[in-house]
Amino acid sequence: MRAITGLTAAYIIIMAAAMFHSSDPGSKINGIVFGEVLFSSPIIISYVLSLFLKRFEARGVMLLFGVGFSVFSLFVFYSTFAGEHDAQYQLELLLIPAAGFPAVAIAGAIAAFWNWGGRQRR
Repeated sequence: MRAITGLTAAYIIIMAAAMFHSSDPGSKINGIVFGEVLFSSPIIISYVLSLFLKRFEARGVMLLFGVGFSVFSLFVFYSTFAGEHDAQYQLELLLIPAAGFPAVAIAGAIAAFWNWGGRQRR
């Protein structure tokens, strides 16, 4: 549970910093809030789901989702801002929430039905 909490907190802080540096000087707070709602919602949903899960394996599925989603987000951000692109390439960032919400639904379903008789750990 500590790993999921740490990963979620780190992801939210990194996204806030990325949105702070990429938004306009006049609307930094609006850019941060918009970015957090858009990009951090899937990982926050997975954290909340992991709070309700009692089985160790089910929490492992949610941790695996968190790690995969973080790597996917890093890859998309890197591929978007690493090269010389025009503003249209920044639309690639919308892949993060577009892939994140269905992925967290699938990971939540897998975690909910994972090993019905498994051991429980807190």
